[in-house]
Amino acid sequence: MKSVDELLQEMGSTGLGKGQGKLVIVFSLLVLSGSAAFLHGISGPEAARAWQAYLVNFVFWTGLAFGAVLLSAILTMTGARWGRPIKRLAEAPGAFLPVSFLLFWGLYFGKEQIFPWLHESIGHKAAWLNTFFLFARDGTGLLILTALSVAILYTSLRGDQRIRKVRVTRIEDIAEAVEKDRHAQSVLSPVFALLYALVLSLIGFDLVMSLDPHWISTLFGAYFFIGSFYTGLAAVAVLAGISVLWAKTDGFVGPRQFHDLGKLLLGFCIVTGDFFYAQFLVIWYGNLPEETRYVILRTRQEPWDTIAWVVLVVCFVVPFLVLLVRRVKMKPAAMTFLGGLILCGMWLERFLLIAPSLHHEKPTPPGLMEIVISGGFLGLMCLCLLLFFRKVSILPVSDPLLYESMEAGGMASTSLHDSRDTV
Repeated sequence: MKSVDELLQEMGSTGLGKGQGKLVIVFSLLVLSGSAAFLHGISGPEAARAWQAYLVNFVFWTGLAFGAVLLSAILTMTGARWGRPIKRLAEAPGAFLPVSFLLFWGLYFGKEQIFPWLHESIGHKAAWLNTFFLFARDGTGLLILTALSVAILYTSLRGDQRIRKVRVTRIEDIAEAVEKDRHAQSVLSPVFALLYALVLSLIGFDLVMSLDPHWISTLFGAYFFIGSFYTGLAAVAVLAGISVLWAKTDGFVGPRQFHDLGKLLLGFCIVTGDFFYAQFLVIWYGNLPEETRYVILRTRQEPWDTIAWVVLVVCFVVPFLVLLVRRVKMKPAAMTFLGGLILCGMWLERFLLIAPSLHHEKPTPPGLMEIVISGGFLGLMCLCLLLFFRKVSILPVSDPLLYESMEAGGMASTSLHDSRDTV
């Protein structure tokens, strides 16, 4: 096995390794295919369906990116040494956020197809639900949160870039500069966490809940941003597995990291499910027609009821049961598969929240158009990830806590043979 010094030198100078050129071609083709399908859709009789797919993917991938960056902010705020090897993996989806901010303004051109309240009387809600005010407040919120994300990434990556430029071999040689960057991150991270809850709640209210303007849930914003963090955790689990299987980071991203990440996934699987149940219980107990209609449409009518059961099983039941087993949480392949399963389930959950509100007369489950457009968004996210790792290393080589974690023997020393089948 390579020594720690050799691994640090290799990971500090090479991103994901070789073979990125073919991936760039594949993901570019996905983007082109998705763009072509979207443009063809909005120019034809199924324009509403194309804009619906655009909105579903916008809220899903934007929530995922912000949720992953939130994990990085949490690692900074808590000083968690176990999570240092995956800190860059949590920051990587943040490279998509500037692109996401531009994609947000694309929704303006589809407002007539997306927002039902533009074509019906909504009474006193018109003061809140009007096009100018919606795009002004959501655009401002996304701009501020994206700028904070970029600032966190910049202060986190600056030390790595400094090491590359001046060929530093010891972290002590740039200790003063690194300490300034750490202080900046410690100031920015709690601000980001607070604004994350505020802005993601706003996005949930405006771009999802308002699609059924006669239904209100004060808990929906919290449910939306907690679900986005759950999605971000699943994405980091997938990236961690890929880094081990492809970039050979198993000397750093080991059973301990997967186990603790699995515990976080289990915790937020429970919290996300609890928030859903809290909404459902109040609606069921109140039994008000304007509230129950929203739930009945999604759980009792075809094709939405089938999707609802799939979401319940894939997002909550399977992850809950599987993540109770400690041995599973320590296996990279198992965590990668489970993370991917959760991502698919959460995409369907976002689809289930949005699509029934826009298709009353002709319900349409996810079809070829949705798949191709979603593939375009996936390709765009993956291109952003490749660009990110082409510029920086997978490991935060300028972070002193990474070295402290190694000195504590918390990575390679953890063995799968020592695990027991408990949480």
